[in-house]
Amino acid sequence: MHCTTSIHNWIRHQPDVYDYPPERTRKRRPVAAACNEVPQLASPPPSLEGDTDWEMASTPKRRCVKGPGDSHALVDLDTTPRPVIANCSERSASETSSTTSRTPSTRRQMMSLRLSESGVECKALDVDAPPDTAQNLVTTMEEIGRALEILPHALESTIMEKVRKRNLDHRKWRHSFKSAENEDGLPGRIPTFEEVEKIHRKANECLEFNHEEASWNNQVHLRLLESIFEEVLGGQCDQFNAISCTTARPHREFKPALSPVKMIDICVYASVDQDAELSASMTKFRSITPTQTVNHTDFEPISMRPLLLSIETKKPGVHWDTAQLQIGSWHAAQWSFLRWAVGQKLRRQRVERLTEIHRINEEEEAFRVDELAVLSSLGALPGIIVQGHRWLLVLSTYENGKTKLWTDHQFGTTQSCLDIYAVIAGMRQLTAWARDVYLPWFKASILN
Repeated sequence: MHCTTSIHNWIRHQPDVYDYPPERTRKRRPVAAACNEVPQLASPPPSLEGDTDWEMASTPKRRCVKGPGDSHALVDLDTTPRPVIANCSERSASETSSTTSRTPSTRRQMMSLRLSESGVECKALDVDAPPDTAQNLVTTMEEIGRALEILPHALESTIMEKVRKRNLDHRKWRHSFKSAENEDGLPGRIPTFEEVEKIHRKANECLEFNHEEASWNNQVHLRLLESIFEEVLGGQCDQFNAISCTTARPHREFKPALSPVKMIDICVYASVDQDAELSASMTKFRSITPTQTVNHTDFEPISMRPLLLSIETKKPGVHWDTAQLQIGSWHAAQWSFLRWAVGQKLRRQRVERLTEIHRINEEEEAFRVDELAVLSSLGALPGIIVQGHRWLLVLSTYENGKTKLWTDHQFGTTQSCLDIYAVIAGMRQLTAWARDVYLPWFKASILN
């Protein structure tokens, strides 16, 4: 009894505030390690046996809060507040948001490219007053966009029979066939009506069920191009074909500053396998290029195949500015590569003629003039932007080291069979330009 009384007397004489031991400083643990551990609260002071009233009076004030994984975590209101360390997922989301905010917007990138001496400037393509170097091509594409004489006379009876059998409006087709004496003569082939109907169904499927861009490419765009450049049972019709090239990137030596990483989705190229002399010239040329290919990209499937037409694709109604930025930057890199290649050939020719170094330096200004003159003889580079159903012609010209992108003119859609035949005619016409203009220029101005 005496012992118990002594204990209670000792407890009553203890101070009301518990003296915490001094807090030891600890080294900060690496964040990565902390992410993998469950946070623990500081240990409370040693508990003492005694009556409940005493404990309520002597224990420091605490507040119940709900924390992750602990519905009754205690927060000490008397200790110094410290910042809470975010968990890994919160910090990752914050870092992603910060990175996104640091990425220049499409509009800002376009403004920067417009101000750059070797950048890209967007211009409106007026079909009534196109660039002089592309006037004939634009006029022809404008007629194709109105479905004028887009099909050979030989197919008229076959196609019109299908049109009537399916109860389609035959009046829309009345100006779509060429005269008997007007031969086709364009690269590739004209798909059957059944092939065109399948493309039409696929395009409607992609639109109605909101397919992604990759699905549009695989189900519609590439299927349409394959129907032009490949036979029904496989194999190329001639030397031209199309290929998906979403991973192709322009070489850093030719890529404009501040241009986007992603560029184009599909390209049309020329195969030179059947021409031994041309293949030998291509092999020799690619051995001196920074890309080790005959193009401004090191995309291996076309390393020995000149790139003729570039196609950028988007879903319906979105990212038009981005499409212009991407194909504009891609064309700027292509012009830069062509200028470099022309310069290499001109320089070799001048070295052969001029043996004295000082004479070569004296003619440097004349060399630049000749270099630009050779590029201007090419005129313009056509390209295509596909946005859902719509197929749009764009052009680029090269003036004083700067690329001008002229947009745009619709030359067909995949909304009807007639409009799909217009797309087919447009692509065959652009490929004919590559065959008759670009390839001869490439051989004469760049290859040995």
